[in-house]
Amino acid sequence: MGIFRDEDGQAMALTAAVIAVVCLGMAGVAIDAGMLYHQKRIVQTAADAGALAAAAGESSNVSISQAATAAATQNGLTVVTSSPTAGQATVMAVDGIAGSGGTSYVNVTVTEQTRTFFIGAFNPAFAMVPVTAVAQASYLSANNECMLGLSPTGAAVPNASGAETDGSTNMVWNTTVMSDIATEGNSKIIAPSCGVEGCGPASEVAGSGETAASLYAWGSGDIQAESTSAPSYGTDNSGSTITATPTLKNCTGNPLASTMPPAPTPSTCIDPTWMSQHNGGGGSYTISPGTYCNFNTENVANLTMSPGLYIVTTTFSTNSGTTISGSGVTLYLANGAISNSGNYTYVAGGATPYGVGNGTTMNISAPTSGTYANIAIWDGNSSSSSPDTLTFGGGANSTFSGDIYAPNTNVVLGNGTGTSTMSANIIANTIMVVGGSTIQDNYTPTSGATAGGVNLAE
Repeated sequence: MGIFRDEDGQAMALTAAVIAVVCLGMAGVAIDAGMLYHQKRIVQTAADAGALAAAAGESSNVSISQAATAAATQNGLTVVTSSPTAGQATVMAVDGIAGSGGTSYVNVTVTEQTRTFFIGAFNPAFAMVPVTAVAQASYLSANNECMLGLSPTGAAVPNASGAETDGSTNMVWNTTVMSDIATEGNSKIIAPSCGVEGCGPASEVAGSGETAASLYAWGSGDIQAESTSAPSYGTDNSGSTITATPTLKNCTGNPLASTMPPAPTPSTCIDPTWMSQHNGGGGSYTISPGTYCNFNTENVANLTMSPGLYIVTTTFSTNSGTTISGSGVTLYLANGAISNSGNYTYVAGGATPYGVGNGTTMNISAPTSGTYANIAIWDGNSSSSSPDTLTFGGGANSTFSGDIYAPNTNVVLGNGTGTSTMSANIIANTIMVVGGSTIQDNYTPTSGATAGGVNLAE
């Protein structure tokens, strides 16, 4: 019996030792789990901060990876680019996740290798455990473009009959080219500090005989911009170029749609006699803000527009040889004022029925403050299915500063040799530069993106 009691004592001691080890292990696991949970919160905070920083920097040409890494570092992590060891983390930022209404997203993933104290002692494979957190931040896309064609279908480019699309050297002949922004006849778009973007079309309609080239340069024409993007693009084989090479993507929509003021309301027309009767006699005149039924500068040498809002309700036409000058001017073309064509047309070599005629010099700048700040010309056509055509004639050198906002209008720039220097953000249904003209757009975008709330993905 004494022997068995001795064995009972050994069993009890062994059981106690096992229980102690188990309890110690459970305590160790609990401690490691608590530590990992705590570290997870730290890593999540770093990921959140990184996502916000990346989104905020998106509009100012700051690398999203650099922005996210800097934010994670400021939140106490030691960030390396690869092969992290204990206490080190990696940061990965992914951009270009499109939303709606001008909203885009950036994802940031932060992974830190965290050393365990107890789990790793039992299993060396768990000596370091990756703690990962993901954050997603939204931001409003900056308007980096100075020329934006909004039409989802594009418009037929006059006289074009062939295109090499999306970087291919396969020439498609005898086709109708559908484009949002195009140059022809040795015409050029030069935009050194901003982008050129088309919204459509993305592809040809099967069996329609139409080729999609949202951005299109032909007839030795060129598009030169800091960046170009569209769902499709094309050139012909006459030496036309588009640089930078377009990025194939869908556009972000109309960036001013939600920020434009209410359309102005016309009042009683105040057309001067010489304007209504078209008998300016070659003189110089100054006009005041207000509503004009028929804005016409026929037989006028010089027209000075005093600062303010000008509303045109019926027709808008300028004459060859007229110089129009105005600082702090907004010109609002009421619905129907330039409804000369439902098609994308222009009059080669001559004045157009409505718009800025060939040979007109137009030196205009928009207001810098107030209700219509930065808006130089606003076309009020309300129908996207029946676009107007607004022509800025060529043959004279003009300077222009301010937004040209014409979302339901086909804008024709040029139609005659000459250089027009702009600092303009042009938003239109479609845009064409024709007749050997050069449009130099020196518009410099301001940082317009704003970071939104962080939405945790994990």
